Order: sequence, then C-alpha cells, then structure tokens
Amino acid sequence: MAESNEAMSRRIPGSVTGMAGEGAHSIPPGQESVKRVRPAPEPVSLLSSRPVPPSLIETVRVTNGTAPLWNLHLGRLRESCGKLGIGFPTLVPPHGGSDRVCRYEIRPDGVGLSERQVGPVTPLRLVTARVPHKPYPFKTNDRACFAEARTEADAAGAQDAVLLTSQGWVAEGTIWSLCWWEMNLLAAPALSLLILPGIGRARLKALRGHIVERRVTRRALSGVPVFLVNAARGVVEVESWDGEQVPRHPGTARLAAQFWS
Repeated sequence: MAESNEAMSRRIPGSVTGMAGEGAHSIPPGQESVKRVRPAPEPVSLLSSRPVPPSLIETVRVTNGTAPLWNLHLGRLRESCGKLGIGFPTLVPPHGGSDRVCRYEIRPDGVGLSERQVGPVTPLRLVTARVPHKPYPFKTNDRACFAEARTEADAAGAQDAVLLTSQGWVAEGTIWSLCWWEMNLLAAPALSLLILPGIGRARLKALRGHIVERRVTRRALSGVPVFLVNAARGVVEVESWDGEQVPRHPGTARLAAQFWS
C-alpha cells in the first residue's frame, strides 16, 4: 500500500468457437435424433460477481476546528481519481467541533463519511510482518495484507507492523509511513516500491523541502532513528522494533511540533 483495475473479458462457459450455421455438415445417418443445442446464456449470478471497483479513502484530521492538511488530501484524491478513472467528487472540508478524524470513502455509488476519535501519539512498538507487502500506490479499501500484518502485530504485543516487499525492501506500516534520519537528512522508502504516497509524508516534505528516497533492508535500519507519520496522528516516535530499542533524533520532536501548524 496499493493499484489500477484491469479490464477483464470472460468467455461464456460451454461456448464453441465457430458454431455451425448455414453450410454446416448435415447430421450423419442414424443420428437424426441428436440436436445441436446452443449454450445457455451466462447466469445472472455470474454476471453480478464481476469485481467491484475499490473505494478510495481519505482520512482527514480536524484540529482546532479546521482540517489543516485538506489541500494535500484533495490533491492526492484528484490524482487518484484521474488514474483510476473515477469521477472526482465535490467534498466539503470538515470544520468546527472537537478534534477528530473524518474518513471519506469515495465509492461508485457516492461518498461515505464517518468520524472517530484521534488515536494515541505515544511511542509505538513495531514488529516486522511476515506477510509481504502488496503494491498500494492508491489509498483504497483493498487492504488485505495490512489487515493480516496488523493481526501479526497484535499477536506479538506490538502496536503496528512494518511490511517488506517480496524482494525484502522496507515498505510501510499498516497505517503509517516510515521515515528515518541519516545524520540530519530525512529519508524514507522509495515511492517506486509502490507504497502509499502518504499525506503525512507529503507534509514532512513541505516542511523539510526534500526527502531522500531509499531502498533499504530491515537490517540496514537497525540502530537507526526511525519514526512514523500519518495524516491522522502526525509524527510519532518508535519505542522499539522487533524488540530492539530505537534511538531518538532531536529532529523528530521538532517535526512533530511543526506538523499541524
């Protein structure tokens, strides 16, 4: 997390290429009772089982009565709709009320909106997921690998899991973008790995001006000051990863303080 829908064609079960018509050979003598039967049309139940296009999701934080990252959300949504051939909806930014998270789901039949409380921002314990990362360049509801990875984290007593690609490159968390410090350079997994272009990550790029993109293994990040970011909770420190304490970097606290401003 991440994908476009592929057009699929299906041949009706039992159909025959080049069905007999005018000029076809006659039925052999002694087999006059045999009838040529055209295949039955495809049942309605099969027609209705064609894949449903995924829904796009935008998870928007409201703080102090406004949605400070709203324009970043709209920019990503507009690009996703264009690439997936989905009509760009008219959305009204949330405002007023208490701090909360608003979840917009852009479905073929309209737009759904739900709200929830903001999750904790205390340092998290991470594990490395066994389930491999699947391409997730668009934020959709097709999140099976993330759900499985989160189950692994729960079983290990951790708050989240980091997924690796099938080649072993560090990709992303189940709901977080992963970042780290290389001295005073801010780095993150390469978007070419088909990870989600997170809104939190986009905000960090706007604050810092640049993010170094890397393809790194899990081992390469051992002992490195890693942290997490997303559009709902902002910047969050990592306490441990696979049981190993993660060092802190002073730049992480500064980014957290600037994130919602």
